[in-house]
Amino acid sequence: MLDGVKGMKHYYWGTQQGLLEPISLNYVCFGALWFEEDHHRTIVGYAFGQHQIESLRHFSGPSSCECCMDRRIIYEIYKNIRERQQQQDWSAHQRFPWLTTFKEPWKDVAVGWYVMRSRNTFPLHLSIIRKQKFRLWLEHAAVCENEAEMLTYIEKANVTHHVALKLLET
Repeated sequence: MLDGVKGMKHYYWGTQQGLLEPISLNYVCFGALWFEEDHHRTIVGYAFGQHQIESLRHFSGPSSCECCMDRRIIYEIYKNIRERQQQQDWSAHQRFPWLTTFKEPWKDVAVGWYVMRSRNTFPLHLSIIRKQKFRLWLEHAAVCENEAEMLTYIEKANVTHHVALKLLET
């Protein structure tokens, strides 16, 4: 593809099956579009699942990029994206609507810090929640693929906030 004054950029396209999509928590196909310049990789776009991948592929154009078959490179791109998402999730800090503290499961829960799981099987969404008398805060969120990741996030929250988190079963 022609890129102004710098000339040609070489674009790459690649897909890999069986990677975790962090919203649905399903293992699906992952696709990415990127270019490399001066030994630096720039991700142009990525997608999870066949429908999104087809849209991304359509966006990239039929002959504008080379197909990358190196699973290691595609997995590196996936891990890079997931790490950035995990950093954003860890910085989630947002207040729930005011009335939430008076509804189940929170209305009979004591003031304190809690850990909630979206389900009992992995992968899962993990939420670190702080309940105050009249406010409820989502302090951190994480996607955990296994128990070790879950325990690492809980310990990170314990150290960061100087607390001993309690697991709230839902």
